[in-house]
Amino acid sequence: MDEEPHAGVGEGSPAAVRRSCDVTVVMPAMNRAHMIGRALDSVAAQTLTPREVIVVDDASTDDTVAVARAHGATVIELPVNGGSGPARNRGIEAARTRWIAFLDSDDAWLPDHLERTLARAEGYVLVAGPGSSSGGRQLGNVWRRDLELNAVDLFAPGDLVCTSGTIVTKEALLAGGLFRPLRRAQDLDMWVRVLQHGRGLALAEPTFRYFLHDQQAINDTDLMRRCYEQIVADCTEQPWFSRHDADRAMVKWHWDDLRAAQRTGDRGEVVRNARWFAARPHVWRSLAKVLQGRRLSRSLG
Repeated sequence: MDEEPHAGVGEGSPAAVRRSCDVTVVMPAMNRAHMIGRALDSVAAQTLTPREVIVVDDASTDDTVAVARAHGATVIELPVNGGSGPARNRGIEAARTRWIAFLDSDDAWLPDHLERTLARAEGYVLVAGPGSSSGGRQLGNVWRRDLELNAVDLFAPGDLVCTSGTIVTKEALLAGGLFRPLRRAQDLDMWVRVLQHGRGLALAEPTFRYFLHDQQAINDTDLMRRCYEQIVADCTEQPWFSRHDADRAMVKWHWDDLRAAQRTGDRGEVVRNARWFAARPHVWRSLAKVLQGRRLSRSLG
């Protein structure tokens, strides 16, 4: 850690210096003038100061750029909207630090997010803190203990890494090929490839706040599922990902389909999904873990 003067603190005070860390914050944003200030304020409040904060503006038509600059961020302006993945790539390429810390413009870090993730970073290429949702859930690791991660873990039981809680080495991001231009789930796709180049760790205690709102991309579940299925299909071409792994990766989707069909009285869909589970006893344990994780998410939030 380096040390730099802490503005506004008198000489001789124990807090007269603020430690800086070898981290670049990368934040994509599009039309988030009304939210991005909260996210950037949470960066400024960190107990460790990042070397640089890069906001990549994805062709906003509001005052996002002006708000970001007013908060002291370096802004890269993109003339054409390309999505959050390519926007993050521009920030990663511009970064001059070993570590990249990701924060979405609609979320906010807890004050010790960087300090806690960096404290556990030795020997890992990715460290992720879970999030506390404004909807009353814990997102990410809900298992009440730190978890070592490999690429398969990201699918079953899955949902262990939240982008806004994640720090990753620039070297691993580049080795993984950076973010692909998927319309959804591009972060999952990236972490899968990062974890083929080193070890990951999911922390147990929340390090950021996740704020729900109507504009979130995750609300388009049909598009999210299509992109997720594409990622699973791509992984089946890899020697480390078996056909059984692919089945386990789809457990949560088939379970949600089954439950939705029960609610609407669609007997054909109920039978189809029930047969899917009956033909794959190797997924039953994964289903139990998914359901347990959802219960824990509610209880911790």
